[in-house]
Amino acid sequence: MAKKTTSKSTKTSTKATAKSEPKAPPKKAAAGNGKPAPKKAPPKKQAAEPDAGASPEPKTGAKAAKAPRVRDPRLPEPGTVLQKKDRQGTVRCECTVEADGIRYQGTLYRSLSAAAMAASKDMGLGGRAQNGYLFWNIIKQPGREKDPVAALERAWERYESRAKGIMAAGLSDDSMAKVLSTVRKHAAALEGLQEQVA
Repeated sequence: MAKKTTSKSTKTSTKATAKSEPKAPPKKAAAGNGKPAPKKAPPKKQAAEPDAGASPEPKTGAKAAKAPRVRDPRLPEPGTVLQKKDRQGTVRCECTVEADGIRYQGTLYRSLSAAAMAASKDMGLGGRAQNGYLFWNIIKQPGREKDPVAALERAWERYESRAKGIMAAGLSDDSMAKVLSTVRKHAAALEGLQEQVA
């Protein structure tokens, strides 16, 4: 039996080299052709099947507890058939308003806009977003104002109505203070506009 003699410095340098260079796994040759054998895919993990007698666990999170949707007052009564007509008056598509949503070609959609998107795809208009109330002719597209004073009056009426509605909603003291601060800021901005014009 022959003794192996190595110095400590050789062992140290070998260990340092081994740590710095990762070892590649040896390639096994396939039988007969001298090429490496193809790697095998790891086995797939199987999901554990739930017990038949066990009750399903309740889901938690945003999807588990859905709040009931508030019905939009612009939406017609359930059973109403809405039609999309072209310029000649020919009906291109139609949907039915139901209590749970909008039914278009047998599919129940949660909103008028979702049904409008599906209809627009069927009509070849593309998949762009649609305002369902405009698409199904529940509201009309507002025209451009020719009179700037009338446009400002209408904008003021919308703003005033919205602000009064927010303030009458029974806000907390903190929220009411924020709303009043915002209204004061808007009033100051209007005074600034008045000074610019004058």
